[in-house]
Amino acid sequence: MKYSLSSLSFRSVSCCVCVVALALGGCKILPEATVDPTRYFVLNGPATTDPAVARPAGLRQIGLRPVELPGYLRTHKDIVVRTGANELQFQNYACWAESLESGINRVLKERLLATDTIGGVASYPFPLDIRRNFDVVVRVVHCEGLVKSGKSGVARFAAAYDIIASGAGGQVVVRRAFTAPDLPWDGADFGALARLLSEGVAKLSDDIAENLPK
Repeated sequence: MKYSLSSLSFRSVSCCVCVVALALGGCKILPEATVDPTRYFVLNGPATTDPAVARPAGLRQIGLRPVELPGYLRTHKDIVVRTGANELQFQNYACWAESLESGINRVLKERLLATDTIGGVASYPFPLDIRRNFDVVVRVVHCEGLVKSGKSGVARFAAAYDIIASGAGGQVVVRRAFTAPDLPWDGADFGALARLLSEGVAKLSDDIAENLPK
């Protein structure tokens, strides 16, 4: 196949133009990077208690068994907002930074250790060298925001718990239902919601401490 000088020159010029155009306009070919708008939140406990601080002998030792959650809270890290008795919204861009079970267990443990009537709190799996007086099982019922049409929102936290004697037989010695007061929430500030739900978990810890058998 034969090419004329003029056709070769035209092809060379066309190729150069294409290369320059790609070089100058390459940023328009690749998709622009986008910033992930997702924000992550944690529950907050009290100021950290130093475990090395000596406590009086004879104080009760508590074991915290794994926190139980309803399925819709257990299988999602998205923060949940309830918009009706049977309707939920999962916030795709507002998520828990850790599993809700871990967060609630952590706040419960920190709050219980902050009391002056409990000598120690162990999380499951329990160390073999620590003898526990009671185990606590917490079943969360609500841990979410609640927003009704045309009304301001609230933070809602509720749970049930058992206090179980750690001796032979594992007898349930206390069984209670706990509901924290609904706290006003604007329906949009998820950092505030995390803080308000943290207060609900803290109040649950106080309720457990108050109802431990003497």
